[in-house]
Amino acid sequence: MSRVKCNPELCSGCLACVVACIDQHYPETEEHAVSARIYEKRTSGRTGLVSYITRSCLHCEHAKCMEACRVGALERDDRGFVIPIREKCIGCRACERACPYDVPRFDAEGKLVKCDGCSERTGRGEEPACVRICNTGALSLE
Repeated sequence: MSRVKCNPELCSGCLACVVACIDQHYPETEEHAVSARIYEKRTSGRTGLVSYITRSCLHCEHAKCMEACRVGALERDDRGFVIPIREKCIGCRACERACPYDVPRFDAEGKLVKCDGCSERTGRGEEPACVRICNTGALSLE
């Protein structure tokens, strides 16, 4: 299974990956769209230098989020990705509390939003939307 990796030395903080993620997962314009990519701006206290990083789900082999979900709203697909099942999510946030990487996010309806590895795209042999759009090469598949 491939995971998306971010090299902060190459990330310019342009947010194209965040927008690509929203475009991929929300075919219609939605006011409360949530990106599965998490964007962070970091400033070094010592040097004052600013760096950027985006991250998303690591699709852990022993996913704590899956273990914590009482209603089966997270399933592992045949590629190894931990996929959210929106229709099953009750918004209890147990997955959020269990995730050691602070990945699960919730939309305006209280439903889980997380990276699904761009399953439609990768199922056709294409790169995830965030990797495809990254013009600095900061995002890559590992």
